[in-house]
Amino acid sequence: MDFSTLQQLTQLPGVSGRESAVRRFISQQVAPYADDVKTDALGNLIVLKKGTSDKNLLLAAHMDEVGLMIHYIGPDGFLRFVPVGGIDPRTLLAQRVTVHTSGGEALLGVIGTRPAHVTTEAERGKAVPIGDLFIDVGLTGAEAAARIQPGDFATLRRPYEEFGSGRLTAKALDNRSGVFVLLELLKALKNPFYNVYAVFTVQEEVGLRGAGTAAYGIEAHLALAIDTTGAADIPGSAPQNYITALGAGVGVTAIDARTITHEGLFNALKRLCLAKNIRYQVRVAPRGGNDAGAIHQSKTGVPCCALSIPTRYIHSNTEVQCKSDLEQTLALALAVAQEELVI
Repeated sequence: MDFSTLQQLTQLPGVSGRESAVRRFISQQVAPYADDVKTDALGNLIVLKKGTSDKNLLLAAHMDEVGLMIHYIGPDGFLRFVPVGGIDPRTLLAQRVTVHTSGGEALLGVIGTRPAHVTTEAERGKAVPIGDLFIDVGLTGAEAAARIQPGDFATLRRPYEEFGSGRLTAKALDNRSGVFVLLELLKALKNPFYNVYAVFTVQEEVGLRGAGTAAYGIEAHLALAIDTTGAADIPGSAPQNYITALGAGVGVTAIDARTITHEGLFNALKRLCLAKNIRYQVRVAPRGGNDAGAIHQSKTGVPCCALSIPTRYIHSNTEVQCKSDLEQTLALALAVAQEELVI
């Protein structure tokens, strides 16, 4: 896998509903490998690779990332914002962001709040709510108002870096890593059994919106959603609560808050992993969801499973993954596409 592509993907801005930069990049990447490429009315990018049968496989990976939307520019130049998608306020304080203006600028910003030396001891012992945070872009009120408008968005700011034993960290690994796996699959796919519809979806982080409309337009016989999932294999978390662990392989989802995986598909994927020596772990998640939640309910129903990439510190700018887990995710998705899966 060419991880330089993942590096490029993570640095692109793509807050939910504002995925155009990511879509342009993917379009350029897939052009040599696709039989058809189109963008639907909501902004999903739909890439078709024709197979040797009349059966359709839908593979989905969402392009969007969690972020911030500016809703007020104060007379002092400080920006107030609301979250787009689920962000823990504890991860925002003292972080850098990029404010993307409607005029095309990308401005450095710093998230601040009242400093410790002007707060009480009781206040310092509490988490700071989002309403008490602001973005400092280093401009006067007049300068900020001239360059920034309500509705402009901000992305978390952190470079892609590799560290430790096959680990990588960046912002937006949720879900540019899934996008990366799907891109690598299209490049590697040779004479697939299925007509493969690789769908790069929009607005997953705010309600699986793109996947719902895209799945409706595709008569899929089978579907996989390639996305991240929490890996709680960290201090303070008991092993039974890990959900997934880094380095243990692709997460084959049994259940989450939005989906109970089709029994036949779930069992077939586990058999395929064993037959192909693909390292996997069963994902049983009491919370969370992904595009599978919308896809499996499309029309009269689609057998669908989420292939989940274990990710520590999810929905922050320091998400962490293991390279080998991405490789195992690609291996399983590729094995499904190449030959008919009997469920």
